[in-house]
Amino acid sequence: MEFNKNWIDAVNYRTSRRAYINKQLEIKDISKIKELIYKINEETGLNFQFIEDCSKLFKGFSASYGLIKGLNSCIALVGNKNIDNYKTKVGYYGEMLVLESTYMNLGTCWIGGTYDKNECKKYIDIKQDEELICVIAVGEVLEDKSIREKLISKMNKGKKTFDQVLLQKDTELLPSWIKEGIEFVIKAPSALNKQPIGYSFVDNEVKAYKVSDKYGYEDIDLGISMLHFELGAKSQNHSGNWNYIKGEKIYI
Repeated sequence: MEFNKNWIDAVNYRTSRRAYINKQLEIKDISKIKELIYKINEETGLNFQFIEDCSKLFKGFSASYGLIKGLNSCIALVGNKNIDNYKTKVGYYGEMLVLESTYMNLGTCWIGGTYDKNECKKYIDIKQDEELICVIAVGEVLEDKSIREKLISKMNKGKKTFDQVLLQKDTELLPSWIKEGIEFVIKAPSALNKQPIGYSFVDNEVKAYKVSDKYGYEDIDLGISMLHFELGAKSQNHSGNWNYIKGEKIYI
């Protein structure tokens, strides 16, 4: 899939927003989001869906949604359990939608949590062997965060350092694309603000992996970080792609 070069800039000003202006998105914005969703679903076999009115959907969704105010629209991230690495791919491609929305000056937030499948199936299409993995809030926001948002953001500030992400390397002379890739990973959102991911750069090969597996969102966070790494590398004019080889995520 062709990347939007504007996603690189969007990484630098994306921030999770939890207070929205209570109004529907403009038709042109909905069309752009739906167009990208269509491309993603065609390429991956995932079943992402734009939901114009999330209020009913979230009656069946618990946990994080209570922290979101004024939200109308969202993107339901549905994936088939039979797709290899489906949760990682949900994170990777879902973050494309986050960055596209950010570039469009919309606010976004990853929302995890448990849900009542029967309730949610009233409003979204969940086929056999599919799972609603998480949701991305998307909507218009004020330029400045509310006091409540700032307090939540402060509580969640726990970004890792460079050395806490790049856990293994066989050289101190890191190429610029590696450095920028890791810096972009540090800026990635995390479903539970844990950033449970690590990277290695050995024998001129980059690998991404989980460093814990306690909460059920680690694969999603890994996928989000992989897109960020790729965009960071591209910002330094380095071309590469993620490959899934024998259970490993390798950037070649």
